[in-house]
Amino acid sequence: MKKPSKYWILAGTFFTSVSSIIIRFSEAPALVIAAYRMLFTCVMLFLPVYIKNRNEFKNLDKKSYAMCVISGVFLALHFASWIQSIQMTTIANSTILVSCSPIFVAAINYFLLKERITGKMILGISMSLIGTVLIGMGSYQGNESGMMLGNFLAFMGAVFVAGYLVIGGFVRKTVSAGVYVFIVYSVSALTLLAMCLLADIPLYPYPLREYMLFFLLSFFSSILGHTAYNYLMKYYSSTLISVSTLMEPIFASLMALLVFWEIPPVFTIIGGIIIITGIYFFLITKNTTKEELP
Repeated sequence: MKKPSKYWILAGTFFTSVSSIIIRFSEAPALVIAAYRMLFTCVMLFLPVYIKNRNEFKNLDKKSYAMCVISGVFLALHFASWIQSIQMTTIANSTILVSCSPIFVAAINYFLLKERITGKMILGISMSLIGTVLIGMGSYQGNESGMMLGNFLAFMGAVFVAGYLVIGGFVRKTVSAGVYVFIVYSVSALTLLAMCLLADIPLYPYPLREYMLFFLLSFFSSILGHTAYNYLMKYYSSTLISVSTLMEPIFASLMALLVFWEIPPVFTIIGGIIIITGIYFFLITKNTTKEELP
């Protein structure tokens, strides 16, 4: 089977970046948005995944299943914290801080999986993180206390998504993309629904407009975005996947400009150029591929 181009990762990043715009349009509570996002995603994936992979579900070993469950919990915590942050801070700040996951992913992969970090990889990560700091410096606005909490939640979203990406990189060595994402998304949906119930947040009724936004979020950002990441993890390092997500603040900021007239400051433009350059250095590194499974 021919290995897909690593530049497809950027396509996945574009679709995930759409999520911040869709979320900003929604008036539902953050946990409800997250829960319906994952629930609708599971519904859309159920038939195609079951038809193609029903035998694999039966033969999945306990260790792989447990790892999928843990990954699903991490994903639920990521969505819960990050979506709440979008409602409390700017789109630029939220997407920037949540995109700091590469530093955690690279560290975990280095210490636990002994994944080699080359000079170009370090340069790419460093430049990209410098770019995110510059964008953050130029996008600070609004109520300070609310912004601080929103920024903290976005940062925690980066920590949680790092765990999700690292586990995905490990499990995808032996588990197909369909089986992995369906279990992870299902666990994530159940976790978020339980969080809604525990927080006494009503799951219905909401206007039809809200359910349409939930569907768009599920289709574009989960199926075309996150699922693309999980598919490519069989072939490429989770560190590469996480670094490429640093393009999300650029995509999101541009869309915020067009949709909400959030004009990016000079810092955002300069930081964006630095991020793109850093990602380029990372993408040309030859030590990011994995051995393809037979």
